[in-house]
Amino acid sequence: MPGSGKSTVSPLVAAHHERAAHISGDVLSYMVVRGRVGFLGEPAEESRRQALLCARNMCALADNFAENDIFPVIEHTIADREMLDAMVGWLRPRPVLFVVLAPPLAVCRERDAARPARSRVHFDFGPQYREMRERLAGTGWWLDTATQTPRETAAAIASQAHERAAL
Repeated sequence: MPGSGKSTVSPLVAAHHERAAHISGDVLSYMVVRGRVGFLGEPAEESRRQALLCARNMCALADNFAENDIFPVIEHTIADREMLDAMVGWLRPRPVLFVVLAPPLAVCRERDAARPARSRVHFDFGPQYREMRERLAGTGWWLDTATQTPRETAAAIASQAHERAAL
């Protein structure tokens, strides 16, 4: 969710590896410069189609990096099982580690509010937060980052994800 720490922590996780790449879903989605329909955009069918296209492109990049011995770290919001299953399918037969940065909703809102105005999320993401928790509960490693610094979070992921986040 917004404010969970994805864009801050992901490059720090990548930095724990000898060779690594940080793949940002936001960066890829904004490559569509005309006709882009973002998360929760309208029409909903086009929003979903573009979200799946972005996910497929992230997975293709991850595969290319992994094929060349560069550890890929994908940063993206995966809101439901359909998206997760599609991504896992595109990434197989490689191992897939699924880490959800999961501070409480109040912490996400507080962090989002502390951002500069142009970087804030301008919708109530509470319903999506609750739906994600319901739809993906028990899948991967749900890491509550509320009391951790970004560096502490990245270190925990780098040292424990292979044991705690494997799908």
